[in-house]
Amino acid sequence: MELRAARLPDVVSLAQGIPSFDTPEPIRDYVREKIAAGDCSRYSLTPGLPKLRELIAESLRRDGMSYDPETEIIVSCGAIEAISATLLAAIEPGQEVVLPSPTYASYPEVIRMAGGVPRFVPLVEEQNFDLDPEAIARAVTRRTAAILFGNPNNPTGTVYSRAQIERVAAIAEENGCLLITDEVYKDFLYNDAELFTPARIDGLRSRVVRIFSFSKAYGMTGWRVGFLHSDAANVREILKIHDALVTCAPVASQYAAIAALELGDRTIEEFRLEFRRRRDRTLGHLDRLSHVFDYQKPNASYFVFPRVKDTVPLARDSRALAIDLLERGRVALVPGVAFGPTGEAHLRVSFSRRTEDLDLAFERIGDYFDRAWRSGLGADHRARDLPSTSEPPRKPPRAHHGTARLRTAGIRVLQLLSRRYLARVRPRCVAIAGLGGKTVMKRWLREMLEPVRRVRANPRSYNTEVGLPLAVLGTEIEGRGVRAAVEAVARATVHGLFSREPVDVLILEMGLRRAGDARALLGSVLPDVLVLTPIAPSFTGDVSFLRTIETEVATLAREVAGRGGAVVACRDDARVVAAIEGVPRVTTFGREQVRIDGSGRFALESGGATYDVGLDAVGDSSFYALLAGVEVARLLGVEDAALRRFLTGGRFTH
Repeated sequence: MELRAARLPDVVSLAQGIPSFDTPEPIRDYVREKIAAGDCSRYSLTPGLPKLRELIAESLRRDGMSYDPETEIIVSCGAIEAISATLLAAIEPGQEVVLPSPTYASYPEVIRMAGGVPRFVPLVEEQNFDLDPEAIARAVTRRTAAILFGNPNNPTGTVYSRAQIERVAAIAEENGCLLITDEVYKDFLYNDAELFTPARIDGLRSRVVRIFSFSKAYGMTGWRVGFLHSDAANVREILKIHDALVTCAPVASQYAAIAALELGDRTIEEFRLEFRRRRDRTLGHLDRLSHVFDYQKPNASYFVFPRVKDTVPLARDSRALAIDLLERGRVALVPGVAFGPTGEAHLRVSFSRRTEDLDLAFERIGDYFDRAWRSGLGADHRARDLPSTSEPPRKPPRAHHGTARLRTAGIRVLQLLSRRYLARVRPRCVAIAGLGGKTVMKRWLREMLEPVRRVRANPRSYNTEVGLPLAVLGTEIEGRGVRAAVEAVARATVHGLFSREPVDVLILEMGLRRAGDARALLGSVLPDVLVLTPIAPSFTGDVSFLRTIETEVATLAREVAGRGGAVVACRDDARVVAAIEGVPRVTTFGREQVRIDGSGRFALESGGATYDVGLDAVGDSSFYALLAGVEVARLLGVEDAALRRFLTGGRFTH
């Protein structure tokens, strides 16, 4: 994408992960002195300058790790050379390397370069792209030589918990695998989550290779310097490859690394605070484009990995979408498919760039999707992209009548299975409808209720009359085409008829786009609680479209309330207010219930009570979600003490 962008005028790039900060002046001054003294003219020892390795060993000791600078540390040409040398030393042709998906785009290529085979294990997107250690355990075979992952993850910004890391480490030990952990974003954490490294586990030294780079933490991407550390026996073999690849890391860059370590953490903290501000600004922009994107909040790094909604042209072809956005919108983003099979339908956004670049990029992205929303990207694009969960054309061509009849029959089967499952399991159903912030609402509701209820949230964010019953039944269409649809229906049938899954609360999203959508969705599920988010975002002036959504929301609200359910609605949106007029059992929430003090901490006022909030909540979508969550929790009988414990930060989902 950067190469394509370089050939076009006036492009704003949020593609490459390059901090906008320059290398701190003290680092540059120190290197100038070394160059002037002639200290950078010759190779260093292959493992690196002795002083640098000693400083690295000291920094590791401060973090609870003890490694010999003489035999257990190698200074590398950035993290990727360290990973390349490790894999070339550790795996034989045809052996497998297990890695999460989405994952850093270069990992699979390095594995293949070393003669290995990447084996992807999906992260759990609905839980903020969380790691699934048991899925990793199932993926490990006799052919597995290593497990490789980044923590924090690029592109998702996920930080894995200590329990997950310890479980993956145990899997590596049980199966005789090497565990390679890339921790280049470890200095940029944005909440109270702690970064735990398997290199701190006693007795696991021979299994772990830990890798770090100075590129991100110190604004030194161009210097190309990092390091790895491991057991002496591993380092001895990796050193042979490192010597053959590069002889040694650039000596001037090694002196820059010395200065960085001696500089201390002040610069890192300044960068971290600025990246957090940019993250919050970026999420605010994404909130305003909630008709286009769903996102999981990144807790680290400087990337966010939003999902493109199925209703957007080219949503399932992220490469074509990224290229079209570049050529027509003059904004460079990285297509999600570059990060592994489950990266498709996403785009990676880097918020490492300057604030003015972020603002300009999102202004252009908004304009681009506004044009696409009104007119599409051309009939050829739309026909290729529409997924099986999208609505069919209103009047399909005669040749498609058979397919349309088959689709209608399939929907009826799914609806029947959905109703049967709900009648047997009997969860309380919480549905979210509207146009703004549904995914953020769902995430916060799930996190609020999980400590006290058995909760399941739907697999995908935008649910039409096909997607909603699949969500109820806990499955989705994986891929495109008739075969993928048939397989999904088969899984749904098994789940609908035989599942004994204990679920107290089922959280769903109801996608409204056209007249009649509400009735179609109610054919699958009648919610116990309906949460209404704003339906009049700034992205469109299409009054007829907004009237249609208002009418459909009103239908949902009347049906839910008319059958004894409760409605929780945002009163800041005039169309939502109009839709719920005359509907009984409605509780409303609004932005004026949020109280923010001078230090940035905030509290919620609800029902005459005040709730202090210590969570990492960003933007109006999060505020609305927490306000609605308080009301939903009360309706579901959650004790006030448990609710307060969560809101003050008593529980995070990593």
